[in-house]
Order: sequence, then structure tokens, then C-alpha cells
Amino acid sequence: MSGWLRRFYGKNRSNVKRKRHGVVYTPAPVVALILDNVLPADAGELAAAAICDPACGDGAFLTAAARRILSRLPKADALPALCRMTGYDIDRQALARCRARLDAALSDRYPNMRVDWNLQERNAFDRPAFRDDCGRFTHIVGNPPYVRVQHLEAAGRARIAGQWSVIRGATDLYLVFYELGLDLLRSGGALGYITPSSWLRSDSGAMLRSRLAGAHRVNRIIDFGEHQVFDDVTTYTAITVIQKDATPADIPVAKYDGARFYDAGQIAPDGAQPSRPWAAATVAERERMRRLAERGPRLGEIADIHVGIQTLADRVFIRPASETASLEPWILRPMVKASVIKDGRDPVRRVVIFPYDAKGKLLPESCIAANAPAAYEWLLSHKERLLNRDKGRFDPARWYAFGRQVSITSGFGDKILTSGMNRRPNFQRCPDPAATFYSGYCIKPEPGVDQGGLLDALNSDDMEFFIRHTSRPYQGGWMSYAKSFIKDFPVPQSVLQ
Repeated sequence: MSGWLRRFYGKNRSNVKRKRHGVVYTPAPVVALILDNVLPADAGELAAAAICDPACGDGAFLTAAARRILSRLPKADALPALCRMTGYDIDRQALARCRARLDAALSDRYPNMRVDWNLQERNAFDRPAFRDDCGRFTHIVGNPPYVRVQHLEAAGRARIAGQWSVIRGATDLYLVFYELGLDLLRSGGALGYITPSSWLRSDSGAMLRSRLAGAHRVNRIIDFGEHQVFDDVTTYTAITVIQKDATPADIPVAKYDGARFYDAGQIAPDGAQPSRPWAAATVAERERMRRLAERGPRLGEIADIHVGIQTLADRVFIRPASETASLEPWILRPMVKASVIKDGRDPVRRVVIFPYDAKGKLLPESCIAANAPAAYEWLLSHKERLLNRDKGRFDPARWYAFGRQVSITSGFGDKILTSGMNRRPNFQRCPDPAATFYSGYCIKPEPGVDQGGLLDALNSDDMEFFIRHTSRPYQGGWMSYAKSFIKDFPVPQSVLQ
């Protein structure tokens, strides 16, 4: 738990609990911070507010908002404002707890006062169910559920994708709540959510970035970076405050360093390409990024970038070379684990059982059984484990195949390797071109690229600066070096021979 939260809680962490459907209950100081940035300070404006939490859970936001209304407004103004508050949730039991908390807040101030709270059991992913509520609210607040769309059944995924424009590929469903919140808001109204910060940079957040940059003003982003807000789940979060239909502008960003919030500069969305990743920068940092962008092509334009093979059962397919003397050499390939390379001179100590031909086509099971009986016996002894991949939905006819049909052949040859996560740039030439790899990425420059010069550029301070300002942070100072981030690194024109 971060120092900022600990000052509020001391040793009491009971407010941070795991909730069903991918939702975590929100710590009180986070609720207060969002309300401070969204609700009006003026009593007259607060009296006219219509507040909604579209995923209200047990009522953390609504209860805190109700207490503000009760403490700042006279009784005659408080009652109508409380009656306009609305909460939606799919969890009936959570709604019951929300109602009890609101009753308690009201009773603390006015023991004999009663409100018929507007709390409704409703599926937030069902857009038509909210048609009559569009434009009804002045303020939207909340902590939407963090659920990956692929965790839903196929029919549910298709229905959601058909109703919401921000959904793109394998995405997090919290993105839907931004679109729902904007639907529910009146023009000029304010929205404040705490969500994963991944939408600022990820491909799946591109549609949301484009929509916000073109039609609304993001008033502020408060980025917690690597610091954990929820004590029982690792999630990299940010608070986003949006004003509907206001003129877009550069976005001020505050970041948290574990003890305090500090000014991290601004996000200036690219007017020509607003869906490009958003990153906060000071004036000096923005100038450095501009100079980098002008110096040459992006890495993805002069090199192929591939993820490593994905067996989904590494302990079955990938073995120490010293333990495979009894297996047939023809079915084995040298293997490098990209996440542990240090200086490019590490000896290749692993092999992978490779049940494919030179073109990446899966060999017939009968071929392996006849020509590599020892390797086949080893795979057969783990058949149950292999069939249990993908939660038991793995194709039984291909039980001995890798878990994903990616990079089957592209991992061979001359290449530069990197882990998907590093504290600072760590790009190394693979010591054996005959080896394939896993647990990272490879870069294969086009002909005519000076590989030595490219390697120097990849391991430079410029790359570290670029990643710190465009990539995803992890705890302990680690940063993502995934393809989606490194592909946009501008390389010097001098590497092109």
C-alpha cells in the first residue's frame, strides 16, 4: 500500500476488498480525490447536481457524495439532490449494501429523514437499457470493473462489440464505461473514473483516445504509475476527469511518486493522429521527443519485430540441453530465453521439442511416433497436461502442437533479442542464428541496416527516455518493452547504409 493511502488507513485495510465480476472496492482517499476533482465546490451548483455511478457496487462513491451534500447543503436543498443520485450495478447484493450505507449516512445527519434511493439492477454493457437515461446526469463518478473481454462467452463478446464503439480487439471492458458515462452525461457535465492507465498507450485504447481528443476536454489525469492503489490486486491505475463537449486542449497530468503528487507536464494529443499513444511531458521533454521523431524512421519501419514462440507448456517442450541426450536430435532446436539474456554471449543451454517442418507446418503425429519415438514418448506422457491448455478447449487432434501458432519459423535466423520487460534497455544479438527463442521479442532488421549502429541506438539513453515517456510502467522501476511500444522508437538515419 502506498504512503499516501497509508496516511488515511494506518493498518486498517479492510476497505480494499475483491469484488465479483472484476471489480475492486475503492479506497476512501481515492473516492475523495475523484469527488474533489469532479463535484462542484459551489453550494448552489452542488444543489443542482445529478450524480450517477454506473457501477456503484456497495456505494463507496454515492455514499461519499451523499455525505458531502448533507454536510454542505441545508436540508431543503439536500433532499432533492439526494433523490437525483443514481446507482446502477449488476450485483443485487451489492446494491443492497449500497442502500444500507446511504441510509446510514442520511441517518447520521437527519435520523428521521428518509429517501427512496434510485438504485437499479442493470447490466452496464447493455447499451439499449440506458437509452432513456442519456443526457440525464451532471456528474458521473466511479471505479468500473476491470474485466478482459475474452473472459466472456463468445455471444457476450459479440453483443458488446456490436453496441460500443470503443471496443477494439482483446480489450478491457472498463473502456465501455467511458462511453456509457459520456452517454449519460449532459453536455458540459463532468466524469471522473479510476481505471487501469493502459488505455493511454495501448492499441485497445486507441478508439477512446481518438474520441476524447476530438470531442471532449480531458481536464486532468492523475497517474499512479507503478504505485498500487488496491492492496489486494496488482493494477496500474490513473484517475481521468473529462468534461463532455468542451473544447479539447492539452491535458495536465499529475503523477504519484509514492509519497506525493507532482506536475508531470501535459499530454498534447496529435491532432492529425489523436489515436496515437498519449504520454505526459514537460516542455523540454516534448522538445526532445520532437527531435527524436525527426531524426529518422521508426523501428517498425526498418525491421520486423516478432514475439517468441508460445507453447503454453514450456516445461514440457523446453528442456535443458543437458537433459535431452536421449531424445532424437532432428526434432530438437536450440532455444534462447530472451528475458534472461545479459550480454549476448550467454551460451545456449536450452532446446525445444519442435514438432514442425521447415515451413512451420505441424508434423503428423504418426511421423513423430515413427521417427522420434523417445521425444514422442515424452510428449505422450504429458498429453493430459497439453490437452488442458486453453482451459481444456485445446484441439485434441493437435494436442502435441505449441499453444499458439505464432512465430513458429520467424524466430530463427540473425536477430536482436530483448525481454518484454526491462529496467533499462537490454537489446542483445542472439548468440546462435540457428536458435529460436521465447519469453521476449526479436528484431530482424531489413537488408542495408547497420546492425551494430542499430544495436547501439536500441541500448541508448534515447531509448530509455522514449520508453519512460511512452510505455507502460511496472512495479520496481520496470517498463514494458513490448512490440507495441518499441516499434515506434525513431532510429537514427545513420543506421541506414
